[in-house]
Amino acid sequence: MRLEYYFLALILTLIIELSIAYVFGFRSKKNIVTIIFANFITHPLLCYFLWMNSVIFVIPINYISIIVLEVLVALLESALLFLALKQKYLDMLKLSFGINIVSFLVGLLIFKNNF
Repeated sequence: MRLEYYFLALILTLIIELSIAYVFGFRSKKNIVTIIFANFITHPLLCYFLWMNSVIFVIPINYISIIVLEVLVALLESALLFLALKQKYLDMLKLSFGINIVSFLVGLLIFKNNF
């Protein structure tokens, strides 16, 4: 992924995920900051893995592998949200999967030619 696409993807991810979190009722400053920091951890990790995979080919990249990676991201984000926000894990899991599904689908529509 080219650097300008990376930053565009990060900004769009934050906008989408914060918007969905807002709809789910996560509106406090602590909620917003936590979601941003969780994305600052998971987004670069996923993109770095995908970039390194293109260099050393660990796994074939296709829709199934991307979905598996997105599930791993959602699980990591739910754990981070749970630890930071001290709310029920199931609620954090639902939030994480909700925001990541929407973000993934919108990203797929926008970046489909770069996949």
